[in-house]
Amino acid sequence: MNRNKLLTLLLVVSLAVNLALLTAAFYRRVSAHRSNVSHRPGPGEIQDDLAVRPEQRPPIVAIVRQFRIQSLNAKQDILAKRVEILEELGNPEYDAALIKTKTGELNQLENQLNERFIESLVQINALLDSRQRLDLLDRLSRSWFFFNGPARPEKGGQHE
Repeated sequence: MNRNKLLTLLLVVSLAVNLALLTAAFYRRVSAHRSNVSHRPGPGEIQDDLAVRPEQRPPIVAIVRQFRIQSLNAKQDILAKRVEILEELGNPEYDAALIKTKTGELNQLENQLNERFIESLVQINALLDSRQRLDLLDRLSRSWFFFNGPARPEKGGQHE
């Protein structure tokens, strides 16, 4: 019984953290949209600060479009797997081994999505010149590692 309480507590804490992160992301997106500080490219649109040449644009747009389609399916599968785990945890006499199996399946789906993302980046990277690659890597590192501030910090920026 102690194990069940621990797993339930762990689930509740995990859900609370996820909800807090989603709320923070939503708030940032809404506040950035309202102040017009950040413009997220729409389907088929590439941010101009990469300085993509006209001949580079169609293949990059095709790669991004293909990834978005694949990621929609993967995200639906991930969501379905999370629901299955929550439903099993909602059962008073849930099977811990089944939850572990479903968690492994969930991790595998998330890993596949990450691999597709990296494969798409590699394909795009092959189309870019060295300066464009550096700009892309700078932008990705800022979003992946949660660096804030201007894309290219100037003297006297927040990290000095």
